[in-house]
Amino acid sequence: MLDLVIKGATVIDGSGTEGVVLDVGIEGDRIVAIAPSIEAESAETFNASGLVLSPGFIDVHSHDDFHVLIEPEVRHNILQGITTAIVGNCGFGAAGSDAGKVQMKAINEPTAELPDWDGYAEYLEEVDKASPILNVAALIGHHTARRQAMGGVENRPPTDTELAEMLASVEEGMEAGAVGMSTGLVYEPGRYASTEEVVALANVVGKHGGLYVSHMRDEAVGLLDSVKETLHIGEASGCAVEVSHHKAVGRTNWGKVAQSLEMIEDAVAQGHDVTADQYPYTARSTMLFALVQNGTFSAGEGGAMGKSEPSEVLLCSVPGFGDFEGRSLQSFVEEFDLPGEEAANKLLSDYSNEILVAAFGMDEGDVRMVMAHSSTMIGTDGLDRGSKPHPRAWGTYPRVLGKYVREEGVISLENAIYKMTGMPAAKFGIANRGLIKEGNFADLVLFDPETVIDGATYENSRVAPVGIPHVIVNGQFAVRDGQHAGSRSGRALRRGI
Repeated sequence: MLDLVIKGATVIDGSGTEGVVLDVGIEGDRIVAIAPSIEAESAETFNASGLVLSPGFIDVHSHDDFHVLIEPEVRHNILQGITTAIVGNCGFGAAGSDAGKVQMKAINEPTAELPDWDGYAEYLEEVDKASPILNVAALIGHHTARRQAMGGVENRPPTDTELAEMLASVEEGMEAGAVGMSTGLVYEPGRYASTEEVVALANVVGKHGGLYVSHMRDEAVGLLDSVKETLHIGEASGCAVEVSHHKAVGRTNWGKVAQSLEMIEDAVAQGHDVTADQYPYTARSTMLFALVQNGTFSAGEGGAMGKSEPSEVLLCSVPGFGDFEGRSLQSFVEEFDLPGEEAANKLLSDYSNEILVAAFGMDEGDVRMVMAHSSTMIGTDGLDRGSKPHPRAWGTYPRVLGKYVREEGVISLENAIYKMTGMPAAKFGIANRGLIKEGNFADLVLFDPETVIDGATYENSRVAPVGIPHVIVNGQFAVRDGQHAGSRSGRALRRGI
């Protein structure tokens, strides 16, 4: 007897092909039957007429490494249809736990006591113990490996002994089942690493068939040079490459994505596996300290993180000063009677050095161009911290489906689902997921293509979407009738398993 039969949904299977009305049968955690009509006996028959049934969304750019342990319900992810999160992005890795806890404080300070773990094998074991509502795969974070080996943030090359320790950390992570390694070459301490250091570490990743994923050194005036470096690292190490949150920041750099996309196309034509991911917004979210360090508010073009005016920067999280959250940097410029950079430095020195912000600076036309390109997958880059987090943490996937598919026709529904499911599963080595087919795990989303849309805004960002009534993870309802079901059937995923 089947556990569940979903009847009459338009099945968009994640391969990019056109949807077909079908029944889907589930037994345990697997899809066991797909047919025009399933009449087998079932514990539950679910009428999904008028809804689209797709594979569960795979967030290729998650920062919920600790969130899945502390708040395993992960509401901001599951309510928008995310059934697998790939953590460890931008160089911010979870292991070893001491270095990871220090490194992660900049973007996601734990709100509760965390256990200790030595490496990625133990981190993934902790994920399994926590039994989060969704599945979790991990990237090795370069920042964390460097901090652990070098004893902190050091603006120098590693010694031979330190590099050997970093190599051992990457080896351990890959043997444990990590899907690759990430860098954040605009942030500390990764910004102090040479290309050669990164290639040495990526060689270990390539040996295991993993990915090199990079928040590049420069997404502004130096965007094209950064893409060149990223492609070189992939080619030199034998790694497939993923460009994180592909964009061009700062008005003077708008349009450069046309050239960076051409560079990706050329690399693919030469036989290299190169893709990118994107969140569907014109504001980025990052640390205020990093914007200052990279010259965002200084004269000129704004450095490696691009130019934003104080009026374009919103405070998302200010630990200990919640009443500051939601205010613009411009309001503090006026309150302190200081220029933008000095006002930002005063906030960092007098109030908190762990302020997260949302900073506008991208072009909507660039967002559409990157989204429509064959190299692009979807990721949230979400940071659900503070009272006013960037809305991408809650709204990325329904925003693509509602605004960019239904309302604006930037991409087709089938292509959007492919970019959210089948494409990332294949790229990141997520076995038996990302496609609706017999034998695959039953990670599924039921949504209404006529109503699905994000509800999160910059003013009110912790709002669930509409039009995604049901989400299933490993055969269990995680969201039912738009409500968090409380089930926690997620698990740690290991590369290729």
